[in-house]
Amino acid sequence: MKKNVIFVICIAWSLLFLANCNNDDEITDDFDQTETVDDGATDEDTETEDDGATDEDTETEDDDAIESVWDAFYNVENIYIQGDYVYINTFDLPDHVSAFYPEDDSLYAAYDGDNGNFSTTITAGGQTFDPEIAAQNYTFKIPINPVVNTSHQSTSGGPIGVALNGVVIYNQYNGAGTVLDDLEFNNTDQYNGHPTPNTGGYHYHIEPTWLTRNDPGALIGFLLDGFPIYGPVEEGVELFTADLDDYHGHTAATAEYPDGIYHYHATSDAPWINGDGYWGTPGTVSQ
Repeated sequence: MKKNVIFVICIAWSLLFLANCNNDDEITDDFDQTETVDDGATDEDTETEDDGATDEDTETEDDDAIESVWDAFYNVENIYIQGDYVYINTFDLPDHVSAFYPEDDSLYAAYDGDNGNFSTTITAGGQTFDPEIAAQNYTFKIPINPVVNTSHQSTSGGPIGVALNGVVIYNQYNGAGTVLDDLEFNNTDQYNGHPTPNTGGYHYHIEPTWLTRNDPGALIGFLLDGFPIYGPVEEGVELFTADLDDYHGHTAATAEYPDGIYHYHATSDAPWINGDGYWGTPGTVSQ
């Protein structure tokens, strides 16, 4: 009898021991699973927060890279703001038709303006040229917050600014350093541009009517000093050189600058776009 009781007790203790072992295994498995889930959640949350913050910051920087006024530029290879300057890279190819494009180019069109003396043959330095528009590669570095420079540096030959369509702007002088005359205007196409005789670099000396055809007071572009250029009309009135200062501009509110800014105007009379020099400090242009 005693042996039977002892045997039963031993069996009971064995069963209790096995039950406790099974419970311990279940608790351990649950803990390991919970730890794995917590670690995964922590890693995932951290990664999501880091990636999200990075993407958002990058997107914000990209969105803010070009201020609204510079969004008006088109037909350029690249444009971006870095520090206090906007960088504009352009191949200087007009987006409008011209008799100076090669005849097999889709933008070639015979001259249809009102100058009966128009010719694609250019005389310069005692030589004659029949230039065609050719791609250039200019990079403009222009201040985005221009301020007046009382020294008013003179403009130089070659590009002094850039139009919204990526075409470069020259001053009021020809290659010989004299003010433009009928000789140059007889070689100006229907949108008031022409190429240089030797390189085919297209440019405007006077109002680019392609950009003012729908609004004669529209923003045209910027000079190297960062001040904008507008068409010849302001508040419904056509302006002439006599209405402007010696640098061919004045300070007034514009659509893009409602608080007012110094700006140049293209006019139908000399010096057309710029007068005695830059109102501000010019940036640079490289080729």
